[in-house]
Amino acid sequence: MHTPFRKKSLMNVNPLTAGLIMFCFTYLIMFPACHAAGEIRLGVLAKRGYQAAMNRWNPLAQYLSKKAGIPVKVVPLNFSQLPEYVSQNKVELVIANQKFYVTLKRKYGIRAIATLITARGGPYMGGVIFSKRKGRIRNVKQLVGKKIGVVSLGSAGGFLIQAYDLLQKGINITESAEIKPLEGQDYVVYAVLNGAVDVGFVRTGQLESMSREKKINLNDFYIISRENHPNFPLLCSTAQLWPAWPISVTANLGSGTASRIKRILLGLPAGSKAARAAHIRGFAPPGDYSQVAAAIDAIGIH
Repeated sequence: MHTPFRKKSLMNVNPLTAGLIMFCFTYLIMFPACHAAGEIRLGVLAKRGYQAAMNRWNPLAQYLSKKAGIPVKVVPLNFSQLPEYVSQNKVELVIANQKFYVTLKRKYGIRAIATLITARGGPYMGGVIFSKRKGRIRNVKQLVGKKIGVVSLGSAGGFLIQAYDLLQKGINITESAEIKPLEGQDYVVYAVLNGAVDVGFVRTGQLESMSREKKINLNDFYIISRENHPNFPLLCSTAQLWPAWPISVTANLGSGTASRIKRILLGLPAGSKAARAAHIRGFAPPGDYSQVAAAIDAIGIH
């Protein structure tokens, strides 16, 4: 005969068993799942593809693992995967562009603990607007009605910073031109070179990087509305510089571990293997990303 299941309260359980249950319950609340698994997952925006992201950030993960005493695993993510992984607590650390940071901070409470110091731009970056040198586009007014290659509307250096700069000059580029999202920064450059688009938007340093890699000749391109910023040697079109990419912690990482990771990052030597692989000179205290938030609100890209 079937006997109905009857619930038991902790009052009817052996005191030792009850204590063990309460301990496990408290542990699960106080410590995130990543710590229970003995691993911290570092989600990185793979703007140049999975393997490039692994090559760039895995040495940093190994450095953090050694210094913090907790295994750190790199998780390369594309533009659509990143919000999903943060919302579902699948990562504890995040390296992504400024637009993603502001958006994910507003929605999920991530917090910047450091800003990248790039190899040539320091802790700052800007946007580049460029055309083919043999073409006829030479100023921002000529962008109206043209095909513009961008990484995506979610890219800071590949769209947002240029769009905000143009808005300050009276040009709403999302309404006055044909925006064509492409697969990555390299593809934007090639699209301009091959005539698939009239103009390209990329972050500062992209053209120089591809030139060093012998993928392009800088002389084939014209920098529109070129700006020269003091102590910033990179080609740039935007009047403002933004703090470089932040590295952030999610609510899934305990405050003690987050503080330890921050100390390790700020102490990363400029010439270390991890810094060289990441093409950075280390990390600075987190920059002010309020102007990024202002740009997102002004353009209406959320």
